[in-house]
Amino acid sequence: MKVPGAGGVVFNSKGEVLLLRDRMGCWVFPKGHLEAGETPEEAAVREVWEETGIRGRVVLALPSTTYVNRKGIQREVHWFLMEGEGRPRLEAGMAGVGFFSVEEARRLLAFPEDLKLLEVALALRP
Repeated sequence: MKVPGAGGVVFNSKGEVLLLRDRMGCWVFPKGHLEAGETPEEAAVREVWEETGIRGRVVLALPSTTYVNRKGIQREVHWFLMEGEGRPRLEAGMAGVGFFSVEEARRLLAFPEDLKLLEVALALRP
């Protein structure tokens, strides 16, 4: 089973990166599913808002990634370089959320794929 999703690498005006800590305690980029009739870009903006309370805007499309989760479900995630401002809020089911310096984000990111995505986003940032 293949599930399409979308997410973003969000920077604020200070150049800090938005990360959230999931229920497993892993720091990751905001991502989620696509709803009916939604483009990946629309889904990325919605997911960032729903998961963090940050109003983001898409700046640039990034390479998509595919992975298989613990339940054997294949996730294809469309990624976007985004800008966003505001104070992150904590949603139910999340252990933490916040903006971090790039160096701190590099240390916190839980998965090599997310670290690669951060490097791509930094290289492509206008």
